[in-house]
Amino acid sequence: MNKKELWTRVLSGVIIGPIVIFSYLTYPTLLGLVTTIVMLASFELIELFTSDVKNSFIKLLLTFIVGTSSLIYGFSLEAEYRGILPFESEGIFFLAFVASVFSIMLLVKEITYTKRFIESSALSIIYVSFFLSNFYLIHLNYGPGMAILALTAVWAYDAGAYFFGLSFGKHKLSPHFSPKKSWEGFLGGIFFTFAYILIFDSIGIFFGAIQKITFLQAIIFALMVGFFDTIGDLTESTIKRYYNVKNSGEILPGHGGMLDRIDGLLIVTPMWYFLLRILWI
Repeated sequence: MNKKELWTRVLSGVIIGPIVIFSYLTYPTLLGLVTTIVMLASFELIELFTSDVKNSFIKLLLTFIVGTSSLIYGFSLEAEYRGILPFESEGIFFLAFVASVFSIMLLVKEITYTKRFIESSALSIIYVSFFLSNFYLIHLNYGPGMAILALTAVWAYDAGAYFFGLSFGKHKLSPHFSPKKSWEGFLGGIFFTFAYILIFDSIGIFFGAIQKITFLQAIIFALMVGFFDTIGDLTESTIKRYYNVKNSGEILPGHGGMLDRIDGLLIVTPMWYFLLRILWI
């Protein structure tokens, strides 16, 4: 990455970052943000699988179904927590899959295209919509402060891994799937994330915005972020290499596509909630 690309990435992050963080402060704005991100990322994922298909209508329809699944899940979770929903909210994603398959069977005639549309829509429902929608669970159970920490800890890891890798990286972490990643960047990112969590915890406790995080818990979360963020990045890198593309899209200046921006977050978010349930109950 040259200096121009780096400054473009930093500038876009400075502009977009605060907007994203403020959207986490209330549940309705979080719903809107996550749904928008899910729709953008799922469209990119579906387009990766079906770039040679000219049927834009089915792509937009599937994107709408995937995005709507996240939105309805968010509303139904809130209703479930209030005791006014007669079923488990996760059933929304099953219904989204059924709606996707029905739409594909109705509108796509070529069997090869049908297979790829089913694969990409199913992956979008689980990998993008369901995984990212775990932010709703974090927000409802542990508050906006913890949801913001889950988000920004991934940003901290990405920044730490990038700069440590750039400065000290010599040993390749995954030369076949992501040759720019190094073990030095991986370990440096974990250290940076650990320090960030402790700082965030100190500030959050002062303002009463977050539950106390112990030293050991900060280590566990930092290790988890580093490991699962890397898995998320390698997962998307594998998909992009298979389809021979550099970025999933070009919607974010300096960052590529939306899927490029949230690849680690998709895997970290469910695990963050899982750890919260284990460590705090």
